[in-house]
Amino acid sequence: MAANYWESSQLYVRFLLTRFELAEIEKMHMTQLTANELAYLKIYFTNLIALVGKRLHVRQEIIATATVYFKRFYINNTFYDIDPYLMTTTCMYLACKVEECPHNIKQVWNESKIVFSGKFIKFGFVDVSSEIRFPYDVPDVAECESYLLEEMKFYLVVYHPYQVLIDIHEQANMPKASLQAAWSIINDSFKTDMVFVYPPHVIAIAALFLSRVVDQGNQSDVEAQQWYADLNVDVTDVLQVVNELLAVYEVWTGYVDEKMPDMVSRYIADIAASC
Repeated sequence: MAANYWESSQLYVRFLLTRFELAEIEKMHMTQLTANELAYLKIYFTNLIALVGKRLHVRQEIIATATVYFKRFYINNTFYDIDPYLMTTTCMYLACKVEECPHNIKQVWNESKIVFSGKFIKFGFVDVSSEIRFPYDVPDVAECESYLLEEMKFYLVVYHPYQVLIDIHEQANMPKASLQAAWSIINDSFKTDMVFVYPPHVIAIAALFLSRVVDQGNQSDVEAQQWYADLNVDVTDVLQVVNELLAVYEVWTGYVDEKMPDMVSRYIADIAASC
């Protein structure tokens, strides 16, 4: 396993894309979906993975890893190839193992069924529709895991912005409120595909930048500007991440969770009809 992001498979094994490459991938999905609908699907399945993670009481980093696995699989595949609800369960199961917090496969399967049935309501998350079909058993999750591993070429280590955020927070002696706000913004970043375009430290710095809008902290504007200048990062990339986050927040205002199961079913049917 690489000791850091710069030597890892995340950077060198086709998991970091250019904006052009990502746009070409999205075109594959946008033959049946509008840009907003595609954004809604990203929000929806990120929320579902988080709900399953909350049921299992796992760390946020594990939820993030499962989300990245889900995104990696559907770079080259569609929802018609493998049911995204089955893949949601499988990604959480595999992420728990990789992040050294293993859960029994039957437990992950059972908690996923509870989430998909709409019987789980957790503060901070919306309930999901009872219309979700999940006709799978434990052996299906195990089989799906093999497809997921093959698609990712067994490169399973994922570096996230969270540790970078903690390191920067400690070095800059920033207030706790700024850390909490930035942490939440990083959570929201997984509702986009920026993990494929930007390294973790850029996303962490952009989250800190946005967090200052929520909480100005103890630093003056002059001190903050000097601190950002000393980081020696490409400000253009940081501002691009900020703009993408603001864009997803704007799209989010039109998101209606109850409509998503029907949208997923329609999307899969449209893909099947076009094959």
